[in-house]
Amino acid sequence: MHDFTTAHNKTATDEKAPTQTSAAANEAVPLRLLDLLKPQRWSWRLALLLGFITLVATVLLLAYSGWFISAAAVAGIAAIQAGTFNYMRPGAMIRLLAISRTAGRYAEKLQSHYAVLQLLKTLRLNSFAFLCRKPNQQLNYLTDPNHADLLQRLIADIDLLDQFPLKLWLPWFWACAIAICYLVAAGYLLTDSLPGFGLLLFLLLFQPLWLYLYGKRLCHRFNVQASNRRQQILHQLQLLTTTLMLGHWPHKAKMLADTDHQLNQLQRSLQRSVLLQQGIQQLLLLSGFLCLLWAQSQQQNLAPALVVALALGWLGLSEIFTPLAQFHLALGFSLTAQHRYNELLSVPSAEPEPSEAAQPKTTNQSSGDVTIELNQLQIGFISALPQLPPLTASFKTGDVVLLHGPSGCGKSCLLQTLAGDLNIYGGELKWQQHPLCQLSSQQKYQQIGYGAQRTHLFNLSVAANLRLASPAASDDELIAVLKLVELGDWLNKQPQGLATLLGQYGCGLSGGESRRFALARLLLQKPRLLLLDEPFAGLEQQLAAKLLQRLAEFQHQGILIIASHQQLQHPAFNRHWQLEPIAK
Repeated sequence: MHDFTTAHNKTATDEKAPTQTSAAANEAVPLRLLDLLKPQRWSWRLALLLGFITLVATVLLLAYSGWFISAAAVAGIAAIQAGTFNYMRPGAMIRLLAISRTAGRYAEKLQSHYAVLQLLKTLRLNSFAFLCRKPNQQLNYLTDPNHADLLQRLIADIDLLDQFPLKLWLPWFWACAIAICYLVAAGYLLTDSLPGFGLLLFLLLFQPLWLYLYGKRLCHRFNVQASNRRQQILHQLQLLTTTLMLGHWPHKAKMLADTDHQLNQLQRSLQRSVLLQQGIQQLLLLSGFLCLLWAQSQQQNLAPALVVALALGWLGLSEIFTPLAQFHLALGFSLTAQHRYNELLSVPSAEPEPSEAAQPKTTNQSSGDVTIELNQLQIGFISALPQLPPLTASFKTGDVVLLHGPSGCGKSCLLQTLAGDLNIYGGELKWQQHPLCQLSSQQKYQQIGYGAQRTHLFNLSVAANLRLASPAASDDELIAVLKLVELGDWLNKQPQGLATLLGQYGCGLSGGESRRFALARLLLQKPRLLLLDEPFAGLEQQLAAKLLQRLAEFQHQGILIIASHQQLQHPAFNRHWQLEPIAK
């Protein structure tokens, strides 16, 4: 069996791959479309033969039926009754061709679908076997938050690759073979029709290629848009409750509607291109009838029954050339899937040399001043509920702010508003002299970090949980940030280290350890504005003081705002912000 990624188990096949070194086994060789035919070459050849027999029977059935009906009409009833015209043999031949067409079609479908299922199985097994043999540090995209989307994209691209043999290679080969057979028959019966039929068949076979570049671009855009739509829908379904509570659903719904509209536009463009190809085919087929009439006028000695046979045979060719109307789309989807498939498997085999920039950082090295301003800001979870009094304040680089007040006074609501999770109901909220609402979600994530009271750990390893914030973080950076929040000793006690599984079925963490772990993940984000909601709840006073000092040092080139209902006393705080209880 031919290996699509050179990560192949050596099995007895028709054509064995050459022996490879262990280093070469970890290198992805680009997939070629013709390679798709090699694993099941004899299955494809059998499907090719069965399809050819089926299509020959289809064309002959129409041509022979036309000849028989026309010949019988010319001979007349008297000739049939006299026995000079044998109608039994043509009738048996017609039945044989009909049976051959039906049986051949069924057998060809079974064989081609068996071959394509074997192809998909081979592609999937070899692809995932290749990925499993790669070193973990090279599979950064598998620890990416969107790794499920990438794996789904890999499976979808593999499924699209079956269009090359089913909708491109087999139909085009059948069309070429039948076209040659028809051209030989037409040239033998009507010599004058040979140039005309030759030109028309050439155009029918190769005219789908003129839309190749257009189809390739269109198919690529369609695949990308469909993948984006899937990601958006899944993401919004996961966050549906939160989105509704925060009042962001109308904006998200409009975004999904815009994506659907763009996808529908692309789908209509694909359909229009197919209709255009079908229209050109019909014009060429109509031109064939005109060519036949002209050749008959030039060559009067051909029997009318044979002319009818040629005409109906030409009509039968429409069934063969119709699948070629989607030739450019099958080629475009196949090439797009091939490119994306090779792109996903092209993982660099060598690790980059460590540089000074890649060394773990225990401070936020972001440069430039940071400012955030509140001017008569009115906030609230829902506009109908009681809101805080208008807030006015401003903060700059180096501020370490203690946001305190009694429970229920709106500290969490204020932090979520500063993080951009809640809409404002009045006043102004500016980040770097610009309205915060003008920042994209990606910009907010890069600039602002918000640590809520409730922590979220997933059934993933320690490294995978941390890399949700920074997929490109090295192991040294992960260890450094865990030490920063006093979890270094806990990590050293775990036999599997960063590979230790967390969550329901893994190593459990206490409440305080979970908060510190979530804090470590947030620090990997290296935000310019760090917002923490009760980060020291349940911690010993000495440990809380140590963490606060480290956080202040980490965030010395940004802004740190810590909300607490307790009166924390620490010299690291240089600003205090008191919130009053909400008036009932």
